[in-house]
Amino acid sequence: MPNIAIVWDFDGTLTPDDSTTKVVEILDPSNKNFWADVKSLRGDQKRPKWEHILASDAPIWMYALSRIAFSQNIPLNEEFFNFVKPHIVLYNNTLSFLRKLKLLESMKKFQDVDLRINFFIITAGLKELVEIVFPKDIITWVWGCMYKVVTSGSDKKPESVPVFCMDETMKTRSLFEISKGSFLNENKHVNHRIQKNDLWAPFENIVYIGDGFSDVPAFSLVRSRGGVGIAVYDPNLPEDTVKKKHKQLRIDKRVDLITAANFEINSDLYKFLNMRCDQICFRYHAEKIL
Repeated sequence: MPNIAIVWDFDGTLTPDDSTTKVVEILDPSNKNFWADVKSLRGDQKRPKWEHILASDAPIWMYALSRIAFSQNIPLNEEFFNFVKPHIVLYNNTLSFLRKLKLLESMKKFQDVDLRINFFIITAGLKELVEIVFPKDIITWVWGCMYKVVTSGSDKKPESVPVFCMDETMKTRSLFEISKGSFLNENKHVNHRIQKNDLWAPFENIVYIGDGFSDVPAFSLVRSRGGVGIAVYDPNLPEDTVKKKHKQLRIDKRVDLITAANFEINSDLYKFLNMRCDQICFRYHAEKIL
């Protein structure tokens, strides 16, 4: 059974906000320097060029966030993320947009080739938080940063230990997990070679949607293997800001479409995704004739 995989970034793509910043604001409202401190620890300060190697963001902010939570005796678990959930606001009409796209698979032309449409999220934010933002029937799988809560010391205080850090390279690994179906079947390990006919979603069936330069490795991987990349931007941003943010993406031709994160059914984003799903469907019909 072939599958279409529409893969979304989260912050700046499905929501205009930064979900991790929302968590920081709730845990420690007075902390205005959290991200500045993370950048300082990462190595943003001036150094001789030969030794200027930046660390990855995720391990640093995850550790810093866990220290704040530990100091307040708060475990970073599902109960806490349910408290945060109302503070995470998706773009207008996001859920109805996704449901409408999903309905395409009920059309006869999709059913005739047994083609399914699936949504995934690969986020540099927190997996558990993103998962509870969406009804369980919409998103097939979420990849993101993860904590495991353990108790320590004689007072058994909950400590949130970072156990998975998402970065740009791990995003590309996650795309291979989607393509091979290894997220569903441990026998299809991401490093195993799988014949094209056995892929859960070949890359030409994958669309990756992100909001900026940090998504370039994912864009490049998907497009180099026949898939499609889409960059979106907050429709409320000034035009000059949008042009500046996506200038390099345009110059380098990193994506197939740059458009507003507009989740209306008549938007360019919806029309493009609708047509791409149709295009994939027609390809399978053509292959049945050959």
